[in-house]
Amino acid sequence: MGRAGHSFGLLRRNRDFAALWGAELFSTLGDRVHRVALAALVYRLTGSLTETGIAFVATALPDLLFGLAAGSFVDRWDRRRAMIVSNLLRVPAVVLIPVVAHVHLWLVYLILFWVNTLALVFRPAKTALLPSIVKSDELHAANSLNGIMENTADVLGYPLGGILVSTASVWFGSEQGLAAAFIFDGLMFVVSALCIASIRPRGAPLESDAVTSSIWHDMREGVAFTWRQPLVRANTAVMLLGPLTLGATFPLLVGYAWEVLGGGEWEYSMLGTGISVGSILAGFWLTSLSSVRTGLSVVVGLVVMGLGVMGTAMVSHLWLAVALMAISGMGSMMVLVPSVTLVQRHTPDRLLGRVFAVRSTLIFAAMIITNAVGGVAGERFGVRESLFFCGSALVALVLLASVFPSVRASDTPPMLADEPQVAMDEA
Repeated sequence: MGRAGHSFGLLRRNRDFAALWGAELFSTLGDRVHRVALAALVYRLTGSLTETGIAFVATALPDLLFGLAAGSFVDRWDRRRAMIVSNLLRVPAVVLIPVVAHVHLWLVYLILFWVNTLALVFRPAKTALLPSIVKSDELHAANSLNGIMENTADVLGYPLGGILVSTASVWFGSEQGLAAAFIFDGLMFVVSALCIASIRPRGAPLESDAVTSSIWHDMREGVAFTWRQPLVRANTAVMLLGPLTLGATFPLLVGYAWEVLGGGEWEYSMLGTGISVGSILAGFWLTSLSSVRTGLSVVVGLVVMGLGVMGTAMVSHLWLAVALMAISGMGSMMVLVPSVTLVQRHTPDRLLGRVFAVRSTLIFAAMIITNAVGGVAGERFGVRESLFFCGSALVALVLLASVFPSVRASDTPPMLADEPQVAMDEA
């Protein structure tokens, strides 16, 4: 508890980290309300899990198309300014979603595509900015606190989304209830931008020598480093097993809430809340540790995630499902925090944006495939059957991958920030 208290003291000692923490708290809170409203909007209009899956695909597709380039731009730009612009440009877009939904659903998909294209800049910039705000030996604590914050926003945001949509729909009508949720999301982006504006990172803004090279060269450099750094490569490969198997659960949980539990947006929001509660508990535990065996933590975390999803598929009672999703959430935190810290410690600052973009692109590419498959599988084979298959597939693949020593490897001392550029293959 003493070490955990010291970790939370980072928020008090470091005002810039507190501002970044708060910025992500507000934007994540708005995003979770947005997710509940989006699921309700698409499912109310179509009653189709396939269409719901397409909405998730539209959200993830920009990562596949532009993710690598976004990481390169993040390493060229002032990361703080990039995050502010990304937030503010998303405000009018999210507010328009319920307006255009009744014109044609494909307009919603186009707006979701635009919103997540802007998020491509925010996500790697946020993670790459952190080492310029906190000390190297505080990264593990900072990443654990970020994980706790994100999941605290889940615990607050998912129920708030369910309450906001349900209550406003009763008071003002279905369309106005959904509109209120999307307006709330837009306001959270504005508050987040104000928090980021107060941050003053150490050193000058990045205007690196990357401006003299091509975007293509930058992207290749990020891919090459990810491939050639053994710990980063192994961690990236095993992490991909999560989205490759559990990405399908995004549309499946919508069907689970409406069809298996016989409910709607409230039940869906509670499933998300369960994941978040489990993640928070695991986050507190991680902050109390002086060190983490990265490989072991990731393997065990992925197995726990799979077992939680398998258990959820076997029950039809809301609170049992919430508890089992909490177990899955604990596993996700055991994967996320050690993995992010490992990459931050083993990647030179000038490559951080590109390396996180490479990982994000791979993860979302996997999710695009499984989001689409999940909706179709749920309608064809059944929601519960499809959920059970996803969880069991993850457990089996992770146990198979753990045979390789590089997957189980513990972390090693971090590289120096000025380590020479990784060699590039000649074209």
